[in-house]
Amino acid sequence: MATIKFVIFKGKQKENGECRVYCQLAHKRQTSCIPTNVYVQPEHFSATRVVSGRNGDKNAITKNTILNNLENLYLDKIYKLGDKANSLDIKTLRKYVESNAKDLCLTDFCRYTEKRLSELKKINKTGTITPLTTCLQRVREFFGESVDFADISVKRLNDFVSYYQNKGYKKNSIASYLTYIRTMFNDAIDEYNTDIAHPVITNYPFRRFKIEREITANRNLAVKNIIKIRDAELPTYKMQCARDIFMLQIYLMGINTKDIFYLTKNNLSDGRLKFDRHKTGHKYNIKVEPEAMSILEKHKGEKYLLWFGDNSGATLGRKHTRETENQYSDCRSFNKMINQQLRKIAEYLELNSNLTSYYSRHSFATIMREIGISKDDISLCLGHKDPEQNLQVSNIYINEDYERADNANRMFIDYLNSF
Repeated sequence: MATIKFVIFKGKQKENGECRVYCQLAHKRQTSCIPTNVYVQPEHFSATRVVSGRNGDKNAITKNTILNNLENLYLDKIYKLGDKANSLDIKTLRKYVESNAKDLCLTDFCRYTEKRLSELKKINKTGTITPLTTCLQRVREFFGESVDFADISVKRLNDFVSYYQNKGYKKNSIASYLTYIRTMFNDAIDEYNTDIAHPVITNYPFRRFKIEREITANRNLAVKNIIKIRDAELPTYKMQCARDIFMLQIYLMGINTKDIFYLTKNNLSDGRLKFDRHKTGHKYNIKVEPEAMSILEKHKGEKYLLWFGDNSGATLGRKHTRETENQYSDCRSFNKMINQQLRKIAEYLELNSNLTSYYSRHSFATIMREIGISKDDISLCLGHKDPEQNLQVSNIYINEDYERADNANRMFIDYLNSF
């Protein structure tokens, strides 16, 4: 348990000979001194208190009252931490006892991000865990093992950018790290700054710092190339599987391969797919058109909607042992296979494209716009607008929104079928 005592440093005297009294915080074999507003002559200080009496300080009672109140305040906050104190370093503990916060606030960026990662793991937000973990690694590489939110300034962010540019990192990769740094700032402010008069996080560099990105390569396929992929006689089973998944993504409005991999039969009811997207948690409710249902039937699984997930590690409840080349341990290996085979398909069909599963979502949106679907309806199909979180929450409006998405998707598929 941390301990507190009051000390003076005789080498740091004012012109009148007085020394400032410091509250010395000791924790895990480290100490940190918190300055007080109490000053005494060295000869008037003994056994951590101000000496009173005829030969003592004439204001000893007042000064000792101030010191006693500080000691009680600091110790009370430390005792309320309980076992949490054991996990804190001296810097974090000092920051906490000095703050106006009633509860422990992790103002160290790295510690706060670790806490957030732990929370994300509990709710299985795997889509955010990996990029946020990478961001934390980059922050520690540049700032060190510990950096307070207060010390992340505009200048330091510019230095961060220059550092990784010189190491050859791409502009958008650096922008991704900065976006997650900003997210942690926003989350910490939302969590800790509940008392407007006494904010815990007072620094916010992103008011003056702009995150710069570069336009990414176009990942859209022309309709003729989608048709070419759809109708091709492909030489291998894996290429055929990859093609089917790619077309399923297109028919299901750009669904992610991870979501496809983990869909179960319970997600399909009354001709509709209902699921929460792994990456964002967004709720999807998609009408399964005959073209998509044909692919689902072709690759039907037992526990999972598609057989790819039936023999994965998640299903087996143990480390995956690959028995055939067509088994996949998890969604990552499945996605890797899909992208490898899509690149082979592009080469085989001479499409001159580094084809990946991402092309399905981009192409879906682009072609819908080309055939006159409104931006609002495209946004609805892609999941950028959630009918169930709409301000108009009655079932009538929710059903109307789903019907709009259904109609837009049917128009899109009919357009593909016209070739």
